[in-house]
Amino acid sequence: MRKKVIIGILIVIVIGGIIAYRMYDERTPDIVNTRPDIITDVKSLFASFEQDTASAVRKYLDKVIEVTGNVKSIDTSGAIILGENDTESSVVCGLDRRHMNDHQNVKVGSVATIQGRCTSYEKGEEMLGVSLGTTIQLSFAGVKQNSNK
Repeated sequence: MRKKVIIGILIVIVIGGIIAYRMYDERTPDIVNTRPDIITDVKSLFASFEQDTASAVRKYLDKVIEVTGNVKSIDTSGAIILGENDTESSVVCGLDRRHMNDHQNVKVGSVATIQGRCTSYEKGEEMLGVSLGTTIQLSFAGVKQNSNK
């Protein structure tokens, strides 16, 4: 009887260990190579958040978005910033570790198509009648192969 209990406990421990290892070893999917939930451009994305923030949050937040826009700046440590030069608003695209070298495929001032998961937004304050813009964050992002260079 005692031997059966010990064997039962060992079986439960082994099964638990296998499940824990599989959960730990699970890979993050490559969002850049999946089908996007939404395809848009920078101007439309900003307009959505400026017109009705609550609706835009429901529509875009935690969705895979393919966005096309002008490259405002490139941070070679892992971010590409899209936006119009005449506004303070920007889409900050944090590159996925598998796409860290994608910044080499685009140039500041060019048009790029980037895909990632919309993880947050921050609507800028208005100071002295001037809007500080909206910042939209895309995480796990990468440059799509069909982007304009």
